[in-house]
Amino acid sequence: MFKKKWLRNLLVAAVLLIVFLALAVNTVQPRENLTVLEKGLRIAASPFQYGFKAIDDGVSGFFSYFTEKEALQQENDALKKEVSQLHSQLAQMDEISMENIRLKELLSYKTEMAGQYNLQLAEIIAENNNNLQHTITLNKGSNDGIATGMTVLNHSGLIGRITAVLPESSEVMLLPDRESAVGARVWNTREVIGVVEGDGTDSSNLQMIHLPHDADLYVGDDIVTSGLDDVFPGGIPFGEVTAIEYSTNGLTKTAYIKPYVNFSRLEEVFILMNGGGGASN
Repeated sequence: MFKKKWLRNLLVAAVLLIVFLALAVNTVQPRENLTVLEKGLRIAASPFQYGFKAIDDGVSGFFSYFTEKEALQQENDALKKEVSQLHSQLAQMDEISMENIRLKELLSYKTEMAGQYNLQLAEIIAENNNNLQHTITLNKGSNDGIATGMTVLNHSGLIGRITAVLPESSEVMLLPDRESAVGARVWNTREVIGVVEGDGTDSSNLQMIHLPHDADLYVGDDIVTSGLDDVFPGGIPFGEVTAIEYSTNGLTKTAYIKPYVNFSRLEEVFILMNGGGGASN
């Protein structure tokens, strides 16, 4: 008996729900001149309408959240890609700007030295810098008139000399190489002080050893080629004295020289076509 009554109540509730749903749908449409019955039904159905609207808004908002999130993610990815491209373009512009500055300096130096030196521009295509050897390879060779012994320099100063030549390339021994040696003098006093050698390290230091303790040489002096070694023309600047160290017996001293050329950032150089050793300038 109780079960039948419960089923009857459930059936009545379902029927009423369907009726109210129908009324809610029917009364949603805007109309004028509603009857008293329609007004009453609309008032009775209004809570259901709000409920249906809230459910509909909630469902729409739920799916809209994921749609907007996907759109924002796509926009974020596009912006990241654009920023990456801009960084790449800026890096390329910086590289081009630095290259232009470097080439302008080289051209200015070549023009300035035109009456004294015949210079041929060459690019570095390989390098070998370690504790045993400091060399670079240029894209100019015997087909371009290059020969062993020629001086290599740039607008900053002396770089080294050609030690091996192939038809389309040549090898340069850099000043820091252990086998490198340059006849040197002090620029301001013109005093010939000896031979500057490479120490063979990556620090690119140069040194003059076994100098007399009273040699006229001081920290800050500019050092140039003497031209007396029959290897390099005289007067080419290549370094500055940064330290002087006396031997334990006080009879000799060693001078350490920092090259003007940054050997770790070489890209283009000049080959001196009309010079080897000779008298100083």
